[in-house]
Amino acid sequence: MTTHPVTQAAMSSFASASDPRLAQVMTLLVKHLHAFVTESKLTKEEWMKGLEFLTQSAAITDSERNEFSLLSDILGISSIVDVVSQPVGGTSSSVLGPFHSHDSRLQPNGIDLTGDQAGDRTWLHGCVLDQQGQAIENAEIDFWQNADNGLYPAQDSAQDPHNLRCKIKCEADGSFNLLTIRPHPYTVPTDGPVGALLAASQRSIWRPAHYHLIVSAPGYIGLVTELFPQNSEYIDNDTVFGVREGLIVPFVKSSNTEIAQRYGLDHPFYEVRFDFKLVKQA
Repeated sequence: MTTHPVTQAAMSSFASASDPRLAQVMTLLVKHLHAFVTESKLTKEEWMKGLEFLTQSAAITDSERNEFSLLSDILGISSIVDVVSQPVGGTSSSVLGPFHSHDSRLQPNGIDLTGDQAGDRTWLHGCVLDQQGQAIENAEIDFWQNADNGLYPAQDSAQDPHNLRCKIKCEADGSFNLLTIRPHPYTVPTDGPVGALLAASQRSIWRPAHYHLIVSAPGYIGLVTELFPQNSEYIDNDTVFGVREGLIVPFVKSSNTEIAQRYGLDHPFYEVRFDFKLVKQA
């Protein structure tokens, strides 16, 4: 099919960009967006609805909730970016999600995040390693999850804004650990334009239970990922396509007396062990 002169002109308009990568990306974006418009025979009314959708998404986005991030997730874009940009040899990445906050507090390694809230106590621990399995010094874990009611602090004004999230500096041997609760499946936000799109498409709005983590260390490629409890509901039907086989972990019932005494636990708890592997920057 012959490229329309408008498409050719729009693609060529980015040829003089100061950054060659910017020129490449924008040229391809124009090419494929124009192809979408042409193939779908998009009407003016439909395009205006699309612009209205984006405007509504911007209106609902703030420092605690990003509707554009959610849109990227439910379209599978976040996941396919993970796939094509994943460095070989490291732990699989997964979606960031719309509820990450950059201002999580730095807490001591071994922090108890649970307080007096409801939820099955879970001891999460492991190490940050390189591709050869050697410990990485100065690694950091950025951790967040939902509460026992399935909600994140941004969705639930009754929660402390810093509930069940923190940053941790790992030990010299790469080890980290914290006490938290078992996460729960939850629905993605449905009170905005993305929720309306899911409803109109008759799509599932559920995500399987998971922990969110960002793992970083100087000289290594940062990792954005998730850990999913084995046998969680919706593990095979994640509305944001974030599940990876290597990120599904067993939650093992434990009676480890040392850990129970450390956190004042008087009944068995769950234990999750996971080691993260980072890839060195080129």
